[in-house]
Amino acid sequence: MVRPDYYDKFHCIADKCRHNCCRGGWEIEIDNEALERFSKLEGAFGDKVRASISADNTFIHKNGECPLLSSNGKCEMVLNNAQLCVICDEYPRFTEFFDDYAERGISLSCEAAADIILNVKDKVKIIYDIDGSCTEPIFILLKKAREDIFTILQDRSKDIFARFRLALDYGMHLQDRINENEYAPFEYAPKDNFTGHNSLCGVIPLFKDLNILNSEWSNMLKKLESDEMHRKNHTLDPIIGEQLAVYFVYRYFLKASFDFDALAKLKFAFLSVMMIAALENSFGDINECSRLYSIEIEHSEENIDMIYDEFLFNEEFSYYKLINMLD
Repeated sequence: MVRPDYYDKFHCIADKCRHNCCRGGWEIEIDNEALERFSKLEGAFGDKVRASISADNTFIHKNGECPLLSSNGKCEMVLNNAQLCVICDEYPRFTEFFDDYAERGISLSCEAAADIILNVKDKVKIIYDIDGSCTEPIFILLKKAREDIFTILQDRSKDIFARFRLALDYGMHLQDRINENEYAPFEYAPKDNFTGHNSLCGVIPLFKDLNILNSEWSNMLKKLESDEMHRKNHTLDPIIGEQLAVYFVYRYFLKASFDFDALAKLKFAFLSVMMIAALENSFGDINECSRLYSIEIEHSEENIDMIYDEFLFNEEFSYYKLINMLD
């Protein structure tokens, strides 16, 4: 199993979690095998489980909470020794498949996972215990390129924002090669093309127009937009910035194997880091800002797709505009 070296440190803190994943109004889809199991649960508990499932096979939240969340903050499925559905059992772990090759990780949206990811002090290593493989030329190119990007991001002799800019420049030239259907090994010495600070004001309106799960997030975006109008640059702990960037690149970059848009994956990664950095500059507590960003953006495929669409059509998300936001 391929995974970051911090992956095995995760364990659920259950009722000790301040932001229980059974709260927040998330739509939890129930897989078919779980539905079959739930249909056979006996007694009053079985009746309660079945009454908690909607017609489209999701748990019906009440006042933003899963109906099977007990008053002590623990899952009634677990308390009754019932097997969970796949999403509840796996979260916050995620798995990405590329033919027979799979990678796993843990999501920033989980309080305990974010605490692990953002407090790693050493350079993250990817552990390759590989059972399967993917032989697609685009995948092979991207996997090697991702290693080069990790090297750029983990070069602690350089300013953290300069590392982001160098990695994005590398990605732009990599995309040129992909556009030409050239998948031979890619070698390029990236350049820092920063010319002067560009605030996030041009991109925040998009985030305000996305599907928003929590009113708290909407209010934070309004204040952030106001703050960005007067902000001349951003501050970001370089090690935390590095871990955030590595997280987003690890999770999303290889997905370009499916749509051949590697540059968009890097734009998303560094835009995400900068949004989190800006939120911390406005509100403090980078762990909480990271968690909220992940909940609102990463856990909505529709939101991510809308961001990718802006990369194609909105000049505010161009390479040259983004380069100057990485500051």
